[in-house]
Amino acid sequence: MNNQRSFYFLWVSQMIANAGDVLYIVGLIQLVYLSSGSVLMLTLIPLTITFSRLIGSFVTPLLLHRFPLRRILVSSMFGKVVVLSAVFFMKDEAIIWVLLLVSMNAFLDGWASPIRQAMIPVFAGKEFLPKANSLVATSDNTVNLASWPIGAFFVAILGGGPLLLITVSLYLVGLLLTFGIKPIPLVQKEMPLIKQQLLSGWTYSFSQPSIRNILILDAFLAFTGAVWISAILYVYVEDILEKSEAWWGYINAVFSGGCLIGGVLFYKFAKLPASQMIMGGSILTGIVTVWFIHPTNALLALVLSFLLGVVGQLQGIAHLTVLQTQTEPEQLGAVFSTQEVLVTAAFGISTLMFGWVAESFGIELAFYISAFLSIGAGIFAFSLRKTLYYQFNE
Repeated sequence: MNNQRSFYFLWVSQMIANAGDVLYIVGLIQLVYLSSGSVLMLTLIPLTITFSRLIGSFVTPLLLHRFPLRRILVSSMFGKVVVLSAVFFMKDEAIIWVLLLVSMNAFLDGWASPIRQAMIPVFAGKEFLPKANSLVATSDNTVNLASWPIGAFFVAILGGGPLLLITVSLYLVGLLLTFGIKPIPLVQKEMPLIKQQLLSGWTYSFSQPSIRNILILDAFLAFTGAVWISAILYVYVEDILEKSEAWWGYINAVFSGGCLIGGVLFYKFAKLPASQMIMGGSILTGIVTVWFIHPTNALLALVLSFLLGVVGQLQGIAHLTVLQTQTEPEQLGAVFSTQEVLVTAAFGISTLMFGWVAESFGIELAFYISAFLSIGAGIFAFSLRKTLYYQFNE
């Protein structure tokens, strides 16, 4: 490993920040619902987060041309501490002010995600990269799996306000740990025009066949994945499984558990060609999605949900590792900024599309479309298989 100490500081600081992100949303949902009593207001929260995160990711290249990666990450973490503290003090104000602060927090998140992905290969090194990605993915899913029930427990006992204070504390700990990361020197170059800075990641990414193809497949993956949003799954449980709302939680939990296992398994399967994992994952996801629509019983639906989580995580980490190993170190931040914008935009658009399809024509058609697109992505990956490989496997 190139710098084990910095990698572990990055890993732990971001794991703590991710836990804070989940707890903050749990607390915020409770506060907004209690103050407004409106489900429509609750739907504005994910919409605001998605749009603001997209904008944050899009402008990240402006920062990459001016500041070292660690400084951007520290600034993002510090900004989130300030913004969330403001959310706590203004939680009883008009909802528009709360949503504005939520937007600012998501905007800062749009910086942090591509920066973290860019720093991992620098500190891990190519030899340790599969293990590092497996470790990070496993911890991310463990945090998500644990944070939602923990957050719900604290909300039930303490309420949303104290949970926001707990989140601020987590952000502070994450911020302090970020200072343990070794700074990566910024390579000084002639400052291009702002338009060129914003488009630099796009220009570089789409000029490299391997990176371009992975980004296209990432957008496919995000687009097809929107069918698994909670609102559609809620209807699935009611209409297809004919079970109580509790099964909605079971399916989500089992899927997260599958993602967790997929993260662990990736290190074991890292020697498999990336192309096989990517195209096999897409095709298998499509087939299992069709099966998911026609389960013989509810327990089978849980098994299929778990399998989808495993396969999806393996495929997702393979995508990530190809990007990390095929990208020049100084371009990593710009490439992951481009990826974040593409994925966020694709997911936002498809969320609206699948919601409309499910409402107008039934959720079966929504799942069939997702399955068709997944299999199509697998066929597309097969046609591009010569460009889908890890650079260190050469």
